[in-house]
Amino acid sequence: MKNSILFISIAALFFLSSCMQENSAVTPASKAATYYGESKAFGGDSIRAFIKTDLDGVVNSIGVSFKQSAFAVLESQNDSMFMMMLPQGINVPANPPWGIDHIEVDWSSKGDPLPPYNVPHFDVHFFAVDMATQMAVLAGMDNLTMMMDTSFVPHGYMMMMDAEAMMGVHAMDTTEHTNPFMHTLMYGFYHGNMYFVEPMASKSYLDSKTNFSADIKQPSAYKKSGFYPTKYYIRYDSQKAEYSISVDNFVSH
Repeated sequence: MKNSILFISIAALFFLSSCMQENSAVTPASKAATYYGESKAFGGDSIRAFIKTDLDGVVNSIGVSFKQSAFAVLESQNDSMFMMMLPQGINVPANPPWGIDHIEVDWSSKGDPLPPYNVPHFDVHFFAVDMATQMAVLAGMDNLTMMMDTSFVPHGYMMMMDAEAMMGVHAMDTTEHTNPFMHTLMYGFYHGNMYFVEPMASKSYLDSKTNFSADIKQPSAYKKSGFYPTKYYIRYDSQKAEYSISVDNFVSH
């Protein structure tokens, strides 16, 4: 009898051990994480870029975050521009060629000259080209962009007349009709290539501390293969008293 009990006990332990190994094999450790870049002085505090990965370690969100206390100081300051490099030295799958290279954040204290963007607001440019290529963009007429096949531009978007130095030709969403505007997303092109996507948010909207998300309208064709963001977010975390503006849900085209 003792031998029988011992045999049953060993068999039970073996079965339990096999189940534990099987369960561990189908539930791998999560690779979801948030990585932060270098902090830069911003208003009364700082601003930094971030990258978020999903459970499989794939990039699913890129953006900037800053404290509400920093933002509150900006109202009394002149226009500012911040160049943000993405977090470096992290082990995440490399995006194909269109991947986002860096971020430019612009604070416009009086807004743009033309309505509806003539109110204080933030521009967050997610550039697909490196900084040297961005700095080489010249102001003025960009014939290659203006003659570009419309399939490379999302439906409902209209090109502005000239390229802006160190940015490109902005394309605005004509289907949005809020005036004054609260939030929108622009595209940027230069020499017929997509250079950036640009979420914008007015100061008055950010002051409301209201979370917002929307689909990023996609063109029907792409010149370059890669991962393209399909949503953008404007968030306020009341526990951290922190804003974030990001592009998310990258899809391969």
